Amino acid sequence: MPGSRTATRDEQRSKLLNAAIDALEQGGPEAVQARALGARIGASAQAVYTLFGGLPGVFEALVIEGLTRLAEHVAAVPETDDPVADHFGKGWAYYDWAIAHSQLYRTMFGLTGPDLRLRARLEISANGMAEFPEGRAALQVMVDSVERILDSGRITPIDPLLAARQFLSATHGHVLLHIAGAFGNPDDALLVLGALALNLMIGLGDSREAAHNSLLATLATRTDPLRAASSGQTLPSR
Repeated sequence: MPGSRTATRDEQRSKLLNAAIDALEQGGPEAVQARALGARIGASAQAVYTLFGGLPGVFEALVIEGLTRLAEHVAAVPETDDPVADHFGKGWAYYDWAIAHSQLYRTMFGLTGPDLRLRARLEISANGMAEFPEGRAALQVMVDSVERILDSGRITPIDPLLAARQFLSATHGHVLLHIAGAFGNPDDALLVLGALALNLMIGLGDSREAAHNSLLATLATRTDPLRAASSGQTLPSR
């Protein structure tokens, strides 16, 4: 029946996409090859061409899937009555996901070899996080978070998109430096990110005391060594 055939096609496409994510994380972009992907799910290389139109289509699907998963992970951060603490929490969720999926993250932003360039419509653009729906939706998660802060009166009125892009720029740059090993100790990297977020929030108009308290509230929810390391000596004091 047509419905069954569609379901089978969708299931095989999903399996191939998950196989591509696994291959990417284990061996980098060069490991994403049609024959190898087919073998991972017991299919031929032709399945990649039938379902994705070839490897460029696989990489396009990887970008879309990566941005979708990242947005869902960030959006899943519970919200409290402190929108600044929630925003810091979303920033850390972004960081945690990106570090845990570093190869996929790099691919999402076109940081691949010259032979694995993404299709033109997936290029990062100055007009938005990306010129396609999934990219805009991912950025909108952070825009909505900034709008909650604006509604609370904690920061000076500003275009929420502009503020979200500032936080994205800071977090994205930090993530890439960490992936490259620039910070050495992961705990040191997290402390730098905390100080960066704090200073940026203060620069947008929040008081140092309020921003510091919000950051400490966020740190209290973490279970990694950063929580134990958070003190007035390791983060900018009030």
